[in-house]
Amino acid sequence: MENKIMDMISNFVKISISEDKLNIIQNNLITIGFYVEIESLISWVILFSFVIFLLSLIVIFIFGYSVLILILSLLPSILSLIYFLYKFEQRNDKLDEELPDFLRQLSSLLKVGLGLESALNELSEHNTNTPLNNEIRRIMLEIQFGKSFDKALLDCGDRNNVDNLKHVIQIIIYSKKSGGNLADILEDIADDLSEIILLKKERRANVMMSVMFLIISSVVATPFALGMIRLYSDFIGYLGRTNSLISVIPIASCGYIVIHSILVSVLLGIILYSNIKRGIRYIFVIMPASLIVYYLSQLIFKSVLGLSGLS
Repeated sequence: MENKIMDMISNFVKISISEDKLNIIQNNLITIGFYVEIESLISWVILFSFVIFLLSLIVIFIFGYSVLILILSLLPSILSLIYFLYKFEQRNDKLDEELPDFLRQLSSLLKVGLGLESALNELSEHNTNTPLNNEIRRIMLEIQFGKSFDKALLDCGDRNNVDNLKHVIQIIIYSKKSGGNLADILEDIADDLSEIILLKKERRANVMMSVMFLIISSVVATPFALGMIRLYSDFIGYLGRTNSLISVIPIASCGYIVIHSILVSVLLGIILYSNIKRGIRYIFVIMPASLIVYYLSQLIFKSVLGLSGLS
């Protein structure tokens, strides 16, 4: 029975998502060391979402919060997305940190007389199993299968969202064509990258208190306060003291939480990475967490205060 259900969902995934997109996602999973068939992974996420959707219906039947259907049923997808974004970010940071030492090793091998391809092959065979060395091994394999050296390097830069790596690849290709002293150039780049990485770490350490304040404010303080306002307005309405603002408060509270989550995510991107686009990913974490705190705070206090009769 379970296999039939999974086969049905898997077929639905193959029909709904193009083969090219599935292959791209599959390659991205492989790069972070997650060796699972993409159709099976998406099928399991959909199945868990459906199960949580059914459980949400029970919660809604008891407490009467219909918005929780959407939030809780999307929870498996959101958690999966958060996990993979974290793994990608962790891998990219590791690539960035490994790059200066790798360039110094490559420069040393070039200075003793090895060619560029031979030096890369030497490093790929004797270095440890790290993300950057795995990428170099993949480059050497692609060259062995007939891809040109420049094309293999450019493909490595395209599939890894690391700006420093892309710049280094472009410099290597340009220096190789122009006949420049690549060993000295790589050593200078390694020194510059080490200073940049050190400055990034110092900046993150200096702004961490501000980041924690923004996250706590967005995920805990603001949703909790709005949840209490919503509970108070429901209580006033329950007593028969009608007010035109009571019907507006739930919509206004949710709207404020959504807008606040987006703004905080953008600020995190600017503070941590000086890049607004990299902050957008935090929306998928902060917004669901804020909405869950908003509704759970009302459920908990209604149960504690014995106000479960409020709609």
